Amino acid sequence: MRLLAFDKDGVPTLAVRRGDEIVDLSVAAPNLPRDVPALLALGDGIMEQVAAAVLDPPAEAVLTAASIRYCPAVWNAPRYLCCGLNYAKHAKEGGREPPEDPSFFTRCAESLVGHGEPIVRPWISEKFDYEGELAVVIGKPGRHIAMEDALDHVAFYTLMMDGSIRDFQRLGTQWTLGKNFDLTGSLGPDLVTPNELPAGASGLRLVTRLNGKVVQNDTTDTMLFPVADLIHRLSRAMTLLPGDVIATGTPSGVGYARTPPLFMKAGDVCEVEIEGVGRLRNPVEDEEQGAETKAPPAVEAEKPVAVEPPAAEVKSEPENKVDAGAIAEPKPAGGKAPVAPERQPVADHYHQPALLNSIYDALREEGRNPDKLTPQNLVGVGEMHIRGHEATRELALQMGLTHEMKVLDVGCGVGGPSRFLAGQYGCHVTGIDLTEEFCKTARELGERVRLSDSLTYRQADALNLPYKDESFDAVWTQHVQMNIEDKQRFYAEIFRVLKQGGKLGFYDIVAGEAGEPFYPVPWAADESISHLASEAELKALVEEAGFQVKVWQDTTAAGLIWFEEQRRRESEPGFEHSRLGPELFLGPDWWDIVTNLYRGVAGDRVRIIESICWKLP
Repeated sequence: MRLLAFDKDGVPTLAVRRGDEIVDLSVAAPNLPRDVPALLALGDGIMEQVAAAVLDPPAEAVLTAASIRYCPAVWNAPRYLCCGLNYAKHAKEGGREPPEDPSFFTRCAESLVGHGEPIVRPWISEKFDYEGELAVVIGKPGRHIAMEDALDHVAFYTLMMDGSIRDFQRLGTQWTLGKNFDLTGSLGPDLVTPNELPAGASGLRLVTRLNGKVVQNDTTDTMLFPVADLIHRLSRAMTLLPGDVIATGTPSGVGYARTPPLFMKAGDVCEVEIEGVGRLRNPVEDEEQGAETKAPPAVEAEKPVAVEPPAAEVKSEPENKVDAGAIAEPKPAGGKAPVAPERQPVADHYHQPALLNSIYDALREEGRNPDKLTPQNLVGVGEMHIRGHEATRELALQMGLTHEMKVLDVGCGVGGPSRFLAGQYGCHVTGIDLTEEFCKTARELGERVRLSDSLTYRQADALNLPYKDESFDAVWTQHVQMNIEDKQRFYAEIFRVLKQGGKLGFYDIVAGEAGEPFYPVPWAADESISHLASEAELKALVEEAGFQVKVWQDTTAAGLIWFEEQRRRESEPGFEHSRLGPELFLGPDWWDIVTNLYRGVAGDRVRIIESICWKLP
């Protein structure tokens, strides 16, 4: 089977190739995710579901391949891990001996385009070189993967043109700078399942052409470190994740090693072809001279605004990190935002006294020193929504976040998702929550992992956001609206504070068709503060607020799989619950609460929706 990614109304979307036609999976299988990492995260059997969906698709799902615009085949990989010097002749043409161990570097998503799209020579360099490569997409996670098991972790093979800006590549001992200029590489067009190729994609002819002339010609069985070996070696250092892309290196014949050197320029066409995998073709354009590249925001933009809280409150309430222009009204004395009487029961439901000390005690029990924490130490802490950090990461991948963005996290809890967004994407995240204890805990944990310059937390009500119109580039919320009765006002407030072109990403629970949930559930002890809308009602409210829905996915099946995997692990001998898990945040009744939620998901009393919505100009 062959999958691909194409542009559908500005949103990358998956399809299956069927000869000269493609089948749009967002139409043929609307309940499946639209991107590769999220699709593969559903685990074993997912490709069988894809195959079944395209056997007899609706007519509106079938498009001609010639009519689409390709996106990078994996446009939002967790990581693009690239191997250098993996062909002996390529090492020698660069004046090196074949290495005893592979060299690895990374590419970023912004450096890649899809099949047929222009790759861009930056105006500040004339040394834009081609590198044709086989790429591997990881299908299931693994750490310390044995060589003999490595190929079981491969979901797809595809093609990469690892475009390199040679003079910048050689400015230091690391290659990353020269490999990550915007729009200088490509990935695709097809994602080919392993059953269509020899084991490890070995023995396949790899040819790169520049303007129709062959410039690289070798076979994949001359790799110094074959696919299984690369997977094995990388997994010794890191847990490989579904959707990770591994580029396996380029053979000899690159432009810088020729006499005279041969570099790409505007008007050229670069093609990479591997038998059985396909052909990746990209025209070359020159960047407009003097064009500004994206840069991190100036330091001044992140400086605190001089707001003077009482001296005793300075450490516990650092609201002054929010841009002055974004604050719609002065903060009440003492630093606490008032909570409307009708919202007080919700705040009381989530209140957990001495929560921060409980977290520190749990960390110590698990061998982590609270005085020496890193963001990785706290991954998942406080992410009490269904599927936990897996769901956070999946939503973030679809949001398209960048380092210059200002993000509002509505219902931030103790800051698990906001710490991840700030650390992973470099954006500034402002978190609000009704529960003061959560805000205080989030603030302290952000300082402990040295992310406080990128994080701001404030007690506030989502129905009366204390920010001016168009203050944020993105709004993020997970498992929040179930407690909000006035959803019309909730989404209107979010729409108000979003900039034109901004995105709302949410991951939420809606009502199923089999009746009320079994109480208690994580968001409510009884029906008095539970305000579930149906999926249709929620979508109508979002659209009524002015949003254009770009992604709308029912992820209930993935949630149920996650629950069942959790229960399977809990049944294994010797299993111990983490003290940083639900017991810490849900109290002594946590087991009944989690069981009720599982029963609700399994019995269609609640469903789970993931969505990306745009505030279009």
